[in-house]
Amino acid sequence: MAEITLNGKELETAPGATVLEAARAAGVDIPTLCYHEALGPYGACRLCIVEASGPVLKPSLITSCNAKAADGMAINTESPLVVKTRKILFELLIARSPRTKPLLEMAARFGVEGTRFKAAQGEPDNCLRCGICVRACTGKIGASAIVFARRGQGRHVTAEFEKSSSLCIGCGSCANLCPTGAIRMLDEGGRRRIFVNERVISDLPLVECRNCGRLFVTPKQADYVNAKTSGQGRPSPGDLCPECLRVSKASALSGLPPD
Repeated sequence: MAEITLNGKELETAPGATVLEAARAAGVDIPTLCYHEALGPYGACRLCIVEASGPVLKPSLITSCNAKAADGMAINTESPLVVKTRKILFELLIARSPRTKPLLEMAARFGVEGTRFKAAQGEPDNCLRCGICVRACTGKIGASAIVFARRGQGRHVTAEFEKSSSLCIGCGSCANLCPTGAIRMLDEGGRRRIFVNERVISDLPLVECRNCGRLFVTPKQADYVNAKTSGQGRPSPGDLCPECLRVSKASALSGLPPD
């Protein structure tokens, strides 16, 4: 636990809390694009900057998502320097993704309505380059099916070698976590396709639920889930669709056979 001063108010933080967590717990709004609770800090978008000082910290801008709150730290989330820098960051992001609704809405919430910077070359897309999808695929799933390619304005999310991914298991974590819809998943015609900005990066068959016959999972995802839940008893989430699994577990708890 640490005692800090946040925007002039003294407060105690939860043990091990970051500055961002402490601020949000206190009801202070700090913008983030690359941060997700399930993935931890990343510090790429820089929008979560605050001005901080402390016993061993000279007044400076820090990213609040990956900075631990420390005793005696004084934090200002709306200082003139923070507001000015955040505005520039928003404008740079808008120049790269000028049609991305969640970005525009967040920027407007912090008083930024447009950009003075020249729009990025090429066709604008909805991808914020926040890295959430890449980190989820690599760090949580362990598949590394999607990656960042190129640098600078040409940086974009794609599959390995810019081709349809051979590593994708079709779990849809990237599509489910994408904050803008730049990645989407479509189940149709017995197959699951995953798109990044309308380009197919994965095309996998679907297999049936062992109980109801509904197509609901890819073979790779079923193998992945069954391996993760090995030893936890049957049925496995890789064998039954969510509805049949729910009924099966409820029946096991009640001791009654499923209908």
